[in-house]
Amino acid sequence: MDPRPSAHLSLASAPAAPFAPGSRRPPAPRPLFRRSSPPPAPSFAPGELTRARVAAVTDECWCCRTRVRAIVGVLVDPSASPDGSGFLSLTEVDEALVAALDPRSLAGRRIGQLRHRESPGVAGGYIANGCPECDALIGRFHIEDLLTEHRHNGGSYGQLDIGIAVELRLDAAAQRLTSWG
Repeated sequence: MDPRPSAHLSLASAPAAPFAPGSRRPPAPRPLFRRSSPPPAPSFAPGELTRARVAAVTDECWCCRTRVRAIVGVLVDPSASPDGSGFLSLTEVDEALVAALDPRSLAGRRIGQLRHRESPGVAGGYIANGCPECDALIGRFHIEDLLTEHRHNGGSYGQLDIGIAVELRLDAAAQRLTSWG
């Protein structure tokens, strides 16, 4: 057996972070290494329209218990997404979606109005989904959890396509995606 210390470090040997008192889930893991360069910039030309398909998850309204869908993002050409997956989250395209979507086409698919909403957890609020029946806020953190669960269970982004095609002007999204800090 070699007495020299091993230079190999596995994630399994990293000590587990303790749970924060009173929390329901463990704290997010910290990355071991920091990225040395920014992710590749998506290919958005200023003023150019990008074809996209709306992606949504299905859930139950926390307030009135009706079945709802909530927009989680859009599906675009893989070259237009920073990671090559072809998925841009609602956070990245929210303003462009509000400008492009017709509320009637959303209502026909059990999706409430996408608009700026106040939230007790986010100062100043944010653009979010609402219930089509009672207009209750369907929070961004909750829909991100539903998306993560879908992906963790082997679901693809393509399975979230709800059949609404839009042309988006993603100038603001491109600035958010390419500003790396």
